[in-house]
Amino acid sequence: MLGCALWLTASVSMADAADAHYQLAKTLRAQGQYEEALAEIDLAVAARPTYAQGHLARGSILRRLGRFEAALSAFKRAIELQPKEGRAYGLAGAALLRLDRLAEAVKYLKKATELEPKHTNHWLNLGVAYRKSKNNDAAIATYQKALKVVPNDPQLLNNLGVALRKARRYDAAIEAHEQASKAAPYDPDISRNLAISLRGAKRYKTAIPIYIQAIELGDGGPADLLFDLASCYEKVGNTKMAIATFERYIQATEKSEPEAAQRAQRAVDNLKQR
Repeated sequence: MLGCALWLTASVSMADAADAHYQLAKTLRAQGQYEEALAEIDLAVAARPTYAQGHLARGSILRRLGRFEAALSAFKRAIELQPKEGRAYGLAGAALLRLDRLAEAVKYLKKATELEPKHTNHWLNLGVAYRKSKNNDAAIATYQKALKVVPNDPQLLNNLGVALRKARRYDAAIEAHEQASKAAPYDPDISRNLAISLRGAKRYKTAIPIYIQAIELGDGGPADLLFDLASCYEKVGNTKMAIATFERYIQATEKSEPEAAQRAQRAVDNLKQR
């Protein structure tokens, strides 16, 4: 009886130690002290090797440190311990994406969407995995399926629009981006993608104010938006604004992208000769 009591006491003590190290690791991770957090979570899983949440947290910290193979191993260990943990599948899939192991990523992310269908990131990453695999149709189907579970999610709608644009389905892409913009009107990425789709559909006049909005929301960048905006001004015959916007683009890129700046300068020279 005494031996049993000592064993139980030791087990409780180890469990308490694991929880203490785990909580400290979470605090350190939140503070951006990832190496220190990793040392603590290592102690947690050493104290309790079957600590699924500990392995999950360990993988998240390793991912922050850019150690994706090690992170993947930790996520897989968490899956072994808790096979119904959707988050572990999702994080494993995300790590596989970073490792460019796309077929494996699809497998894990599909499982994640089955276990946690309302977790938007699983769907977003699954769509990205399909797009990186050159399977744009599967990406479109994934986002459409996700939106039946999580309606009007702006990021899902935005990614759907991008995939539809890649398929040159511009009207459908514009519709998706417009819905995304209603849900998140101050998101510069959504505004940018809407503008690009409008330009792809040759709706240059409509695209102009959206490009301006995207530039303002995104604090001026990326510089490519200025080039696209200048091109739209050129298409609608507003030569003055086309030249002024190309010149803004030149100023923004002449040091970082001299060849692109030279291309824009040639466009300005041609416009001035008209």
